[in-house]
Amino acid sequence: MQIKVAMSLLGDNLLGLINNFCENGMEDSLKTARVIPLLKKGDRTCLNNYRPVSNLSVFSKVYEKCLLKRLDDETLGWEGDHQHAYRKGHSTETALLTVQSFIANVLENNQIGILYSIDLSAAFDLLRPDTFFKLFQNKLTEGLLFAIMDFLTNRKFVVEVSGKRSEMKELDRGCVQGSILGPKLFTLYMSQLTEQLGDAKVVTYADDTYVVTTSSNKHELLQKTKLCFSNHVQYLKQVGMVVNQLKTEVLWIGKDDPETSVELNGNVLEVADNIKALGVFINGKLNWDRQAEHAISKGRKVMYNFKFLRKYLTKDQFLKAASAHFYGTVFYASSVWFDQCKEIYKRQLDSLHYRLLRTACRDYNYSKSRVELTRVCKRATPSEWSRFATATRVVKTLRDKQPKVLADLLDKTLFEEPRKPGVGKFYDGSRTKYGRQSMQNRLAMINDLGEPWLRRELSDDEIRRMMKRAYFNYMKKTD
Repeated sequence: MQIKVAMSLLGDNLLGLINNFCENGMEDSLKTARVIPLLKKGDRTCLNNYRPVSNLSVFSKVYEKCLLKRLDDETLGWEGDHQHAYRKGHSTETALLTVQSFIANVLENNQIGILYSIDLSAAFDLLRPDTFFKLFQNKLTEGLLFAIMDFLTNRKFVVEVSGKRSEMKELDRGCVQGSILGPKLFTLYMSQLTEQLGDAKVVTYADDTYVVTTSSNKHELLQKTKLCFSNHVQYLKQVGMVVNQLKTEVLWIGKDDPETSVELNGNVLEVADNIKALGVFINGKLNWDRQAEHAISKGRKVMYNFKFLRKYLTKDQFLKAASAHFYGTVFYASSVWFDQCKEIYKRQLDSLHYRLLRTACRDYNYSKSRVELTRVCKRATPSEWSRFATATRVVKTLRDKQPKVLADLLDKTLFEEPRKPGVGKFYDGSRTKYGRQSMQNRLAMINDLGEPWLRRELSDDEIRRMMKRAYFNYMKKTD
């Protein structure tokens, strides 16, 4: 912040310094990180319970920002359609919606499939500068490649605990933890993954990877998955990653006669009923019972803490805290699972929602109706929020054409003709055929918005406000 304020005075000198770094390399003093271990949870005497946090030079981060801008200009689209981390218009939600659509398409086409996830050990710490150079020496301009290689090499760090520092150590590999440039370098480093996996569907979020293989024949499916997994592991080892194959999770997609175990790369792995992907429990038939039960359990635990907090907060403070922590925790990625879960779970989640609003209003005698609570607290119901989140994602995806996989699915549905008389642009088949949860089959709600919503150039804030007026009943009454 201080640098921005003084930019009129420092600008020319800073520019000269950055240009000098690009041509001759960074000062060694700027390549040193001060690492402070922070306890995550558990026993304080166990080193594995600590997360190392690197403090880097402010000037180093300014320089990194300049390199990142140049790198973005030269590598536009290089990350691949499979990567959902560190990119505009992408998130864990878009990654989960893509996985959901891949599974739904398997079910809709009456096929069978296998989804597996790969477990990497300390992935960001294993990026090898020499391998990065080989991958990009003929793709990046010479000056930029030199600057990046200089940034990655001769890194050092000290560990500081209670004001005392360790001796200086050197790093011979890895993205610098806490850097601005590191995430971009890692996604580029792993960008060629899909080329090794044939026709398998791949979704990645940073170092979390989910792969879907499909077939109409069980024997063929197992063979395809074995080959795909073998190629996957081989590629990761070639670029220096360490794969924990025994922690690989496997999910069967489709018919009622799944395999109970699958042999991948010589290891026999059990097939799970549900796997936890990016914080959400996914089932091979897109049954969301496990996720709903998990959300309800978390909601009850969080509710206990919020009842205690109410004594010390005003209503507005309480509701702000609830928006950030209660709803963000309990209804995380609700556009993926909430609308498709069973009514009994929806009622329980609704009940938790209204209990929170009663706590905010101190209405412990149940004197206010649910409609009054909604109006006074100005909070959407879980169902309204789920529809709002899905609709907002659709409009943004169609407008920005990102993520590309979801945009392609929506484009096919949006412009598909002919339509039945009286049916809008999108046809919602999610409740007419079991498993129909791909994005293009869940969008009847968008029809009411009209085509201008999809074609107008709107900012993210404008889209959010317009969607709230369209889907939140408490806003309709006040407009």
